Formats: sequence, structure tokens, C-alpha cells
Amino acid sequence: MPTATEKIIELQKFYQSTNKPIYAAHPRSKYYLIPYFGLLGVSVAATLFYTGRACFGIKDKK
Repeated sequence: MPTATEKIIELQKFYQSTNKPIYAAHPRSKYYLIPYFGLLGVSVAATLFYTGRACFGIKDKK
């Protein structure tokens, strides 16, 4: 069983040897990044959509 120091050295070698950005280096990072960027894209798109409607004075139908 590796000690804490050995595990830190293993992880340091892993992160320093990869060519990916640090936030995408971990094997499970896609499970965090895909939903994050998906929700970010949806929220930015909705904000820009309703900002455009407000600029042109378009109101919702009642």
C-alpha cells in the first residue's frame, strides 16, 4: 500500500506528463466538464436571446 507521500509523487508525475490542460487531465474530468459547459452554453444563449428581444422591444404575447 503506497504511503501518502508516494501517492502525491505518483499524481504529480501523472499531471506533469499529460499534454492536456490541468482541468481536463483527470480521467473523470469529462463527467464534470460536459455538464458544466452545456449549462454554461444554455444560460449564455438564453441571456443573449432575451437581451436581443429587449433591445428590439419585442414583448411576449399574452
